[in-house]
Amino acid sequence: MENSLATNIKSLFRLALVVSIPFFILVILGLFKIPNTLNYFKEVIGFGFLTLLFFSVTVLFSKTKNRQFLCLISVIVLSVLLFIKLSFYHNYNVKLSASALFVIFETDTTESADFLANYFDSFVTISGILIVIIIPLLVIYILKHIKISGQFKLLKLIALVFFIVSSFLIYKRFNSENLIITSYQSYSEYSSLIKDLKTDLAKPLSSFVTVEKSDDTPETHIVIIGESTSNWHMQLYGYDRPTNPKLTEIKDQLIIFDSVISPHVHTIISLDKILTLSDFNSPNKKNNTSIVQLANAAGYDTYWISNQRPVGLHERISSIIANAAKEKYFVATENSDEVIYDESLLPVLDTVLKKAPKKKIIFMHLIGTHGRFVKRYPEKFNYFKTDKPNAKFKHEKALQLINEYDNAVRYNDSVVREVIDRVKSQQTNSFVLYFSDHGDELYDTMDLVGHNEYWATRPMYEIPFIAWFSGAYKQSNTYFKTFSSYKNRAYNLEDFIYSFSDLANIRFKELDSTKSIFSNTFIRKQRLIKEGEDYDKRVKLLDK
Repeated sequence: MENSLATNIKSLFRLALVVSIPFFILVILGLFKIPNTLNYFKEVIGFGFLTLLFFSVTVLFSKTKNRQFLCLISVIVLSVLLFIKLSFYHNYNVKLSASALFVIFETDTTESADFLANYFDSFVTISGILIVIIIPLLVIYILKHIKISGQFKLLKLIALVFFIVSSFLIYKRFNSENLIITSYQSYSEYSSLIKDLKTDLAKPLSSFVTVEKSDDTPETHIVIIGESTSNWHMQLYGYDRPTNPKLTEIKDQLIIFDSVISPHVHTIISLDKILTLSDFNSPNKKNNTSIVQLANAAGYDTYWISNQRPVGLHERISSIIANAAKEKYFVATENSDEVIYDESLLPVLDTVLKKAPKKKIIFMHLIGTHGRFVKRYPEKFNYFKTDKPNAKFKHEKALQLINEYDNAVRYNDSVVREVIDRVKSQQTNSFVLYFSDHGDELYDTMDLVGHNEYWATRPMYEIPFIAWFSGAYKQSNTYFKTFSSYKNRAYNLEDFIYSFSDLANIRFKELDSTKSIFSNTFIRKQRLIKEGEDYDKRVKLLDK
């Protein structure tokens, strides 16, 4: 009896040690990769309870073969979760969050490849091999050479209690540290959001907002939505390279707002706020309305011309909003790793402009300066070649990517100018607005290329916001004279729908002119980002 009990305890102890191998690795590597002591202890405790949960399940099975199989599966699952957790901390210094998962759900295979190419550095690759491959192989070897054949009959009740307690604590206290729960909840929320958007925002008219019908005066307005373009690399904003030669030529005809930020640094959640009534206080807003629906209700003919593929894992949020337009043109059919030039949108724009001179609002969604910069401009725009930019980081990769990005910005400049020239030739009551959904970090403040809210650098948030107005618009809207005095206003583009409505004279009950950058009743508000951080206070801290 005593020998049998001793054997069972030894087997139980061995089983616990084997299942806990990923936990011990987290305890050690987490000291170096999890930046905050509180976060470290929360991650260790949360992962400890998850390990206890898997261990309890394994103990509940009496048959040796089942127990060995469950032990191996437990280690594999825990190892994969550990690798994701540590690699994300390594790259971003924070835990994997719901907002990051939203981006993953909306990403196509090409963008995933771009992401993984930057994500897997030497540490991630080596730790992946160690944690995801070598550890399971080690466990297989261990299970073949040790005995875990105890019956554990008296301990099953205790194991059941451990299972219940662990499950409760993980769900109630450590759910944000648990990747399984975070992923499930995020995907459920994302699926619900997409369903609501398809139900509400894809319709030509919103049932939640009543819009006053405007007169039939012919008008042609254009909203150009850029991609990944930071004003840090724009000549118009003081950049020391000639990236905006075409727009600089007509600089005196433009109003260049110099203190505008995007609400997020990822396209989907940024455009969800920019193009609808959603904002920081009402994200993924129910009973929502888009600028396309407002324009439809006001009597405009609406057109959506896009150089981005309309589908990812699901329909993209911007594509769902685009479905409300009277006519849709999705020009690009290639993945974003292919050569895509925004000039391909211009013939479509010409066709739309030639339509009967009714009230038109045209939305143009550019590929802009999206990743794989070298594929965003033709060879004749390969202007910055061997030049060495005045960059903070001067290694070979940084210099190459900065040159490619600046070439893409220079090409983007020519496309925006072409749009303005075409609208100008119409000689109608018109405006052209250009902004980017977010920016990119190009080794400006740190040794990094790309965008993510975990680093949240200034170039990722600070975007161009430029307005051009025709002579007819200026004559019929006398308050235009005050616009140039507003160009220094600190503004979060999550309120763009109010600025857009102001310019297009679209009136509806929910219109709040204090949120319009063009209004004389504008009230500056806190520009909140991430989890409620004040952007302007963050900038002051970063600049110290």
